[in-house]
Amino acid sequence: MTGDPVADAESLIGYRFRNRELLRAALIHCSFAEERGCGEDYDRLEFLGDSVLELVTREYLLDEFPDDDEGDLTRRKIAIVQKKSLAAQCLRIGLDRLVLVGEGFSWSRASRESIAADVMEAVIGAVYLDGGLEESRKFIVREILDRVSSVEMVDPEPRNRLQEYCQARGMDLPEYVVVNRTGPDHAPCFEVRVSVEGKDMGVGRGATKKSARNEAAAEALENIERTGLK
Repeated sequence: MTGDPVADAESLIGYRFRNRELLRAALIHCSFAEERGCGEDYDRLEFLGDSVLELVTREYLLDEFPDDDEGDLTRRKIAIVQKKSLAAQCLRIGLDRLVLVGEGFSWSRASRESIAADVMEAVIGAVYLDGGLEESRKFIVREILDRVSSVEMVDPEPRNRLQEYCQARGMDLPEYVVVNRTGPDHAPCFEVRVSVEGKDMGVGRGATKKSARNEAAAEALENIERTGLK
């Protein structure tokens, strides 16, 4: 490491910026910006990078999995763009060590992973603004898409998939409510309703609350894929 976060980041991501201030902004946490009065943090670049990542990922999956239907493609996409996946790639590259935070900021495992995911999207946005779609596509494919196996692209738990779907879009987490319980104690049947952004999206039934939640989440994902959050 050189001590210059921008130069070090360029080395880690394998891209040389024409406008190095874009990359610097992608490494600035809001706590640093507020404390130092240095202007823009990575929030706006993260917003842009999220959309670029979505586009490139959709293109990539259409090419890699020509036999998948829309539901399968959506599940693969969600697994790729979820926060924990992006955080893992950011931590692998080492960009998290270069993030500028305020002196009073308190790190935790959760905050490190959250910031790592945000920075990954911000860097994508910075590369897009500096070099265009083709350069950002190269970066995304090299550092994210080619490093995720087809098995990792599908989360078998519908409840997890629904949660990551919401997190990837900055939405509130799904809410599950047990609305009914029938049957004897030794063989109960639970009925669970799940809502997203205040809208009822699915109902599930099962011998355990977990299985009922998963069934409700699976129905919610199907409804979202078919009609969206209407």
